[in-house]
Amino acid sequence: MGDPNASSLIDLYHEFHGQGDPLLCLHGFGASLYTWRNFVGPLSKNYQLVLIDLKGFGKSPKPNDTHYSPQDNADLIYDFILKHDLKNLTLVGNSYGGALSLLLSVMLMERDPARLKSLILIDAGAYKEYVPSYLKLLSIPIINTAAIYLTPSKCATTVVLSRAYYDLDKVTSEQVATYAAPIAAPGGRNALLETGKQLIPANIDDLTDRFMDITVPTLIIWGRQDKIIPLRVGELLHEAIPNSTLKVIDQCGHIPEEEKPEETIALVLEFLESLKVVKGEAIN
Repeated sequence: MGDPNASSLIDLYHEFHGQGDPLLCLHGFGASLYTWRNFVGPLSKNYQLVLIDLKGFGKSPKPNDTHYSPQDNADLIYDFILKHDLKNLTLVGNSYGGALSLLLSVMLMERDPARLKSLILIDAGAYKEYVPSYLKLLSIPIINTAAIYLTPSKCATTVVLSRAYYDLDKVTSEQVATYAAPIAAPGGRNALLETGKQLIPANIDDLTDRFMDITVPTLIIWGRQDKIIPLRVGELLHEAIPNSTLKVIDQCGHIPEEEKPEETIALVLEFLESLKVVKGEAIN
């Protein structure tokens, strides 16, 4: 487990939008809650959208320490869930946030299963064999420090977003600036480096074996042209998670919530409404 002292001292930046059953959204590596900006209007009408900046990213604290492992991050989010007493919870995670959502789902199924209602994975990190090559470099001493500290943040952001998108014309200067600013902030590069170095948990094989223990309804969304984490990972997750559905978005890369927001939101709403039908609730 992560260091409990490290968890208790961090107050993650967060936003609440709307009322209803909570949708807790976790962003990807190097991103922030900005990635969910298109979700706010449509999803906060009937749900409580809970957006969080992970430790070291966005507007959250960026302490100069080494407590940036997936378990450290999951412990912080788990503490947040308990602190705000989130129930009937749907976890929504993209990329690294998807990997954290899987870890949190396993934790919740084990400790407090009544809290977790459903899971939505969007181009999620899951299996060590499919870690992106540029992130593998962050585990190599000297190379990782040079890559993080010597590359201008806007340059690095432009390169990563160009790989994350299918349609490069959709990448805007506003996106690049918004992604780059927290990295350039004090502590931002240390957070990026430490998160990257510890990206693959020591117990990754045990964790992936436990995906089958996630029994809540699960929606898996994938961009067909994802060059960072291939569609094969979505297929493997669909095979591993018993009560799961896989939906593929064409002409879309690694971050469907930004590149194809309308299609992504439609799939999310369809899934959430289907859960109401199962429970026999009236749909407005």
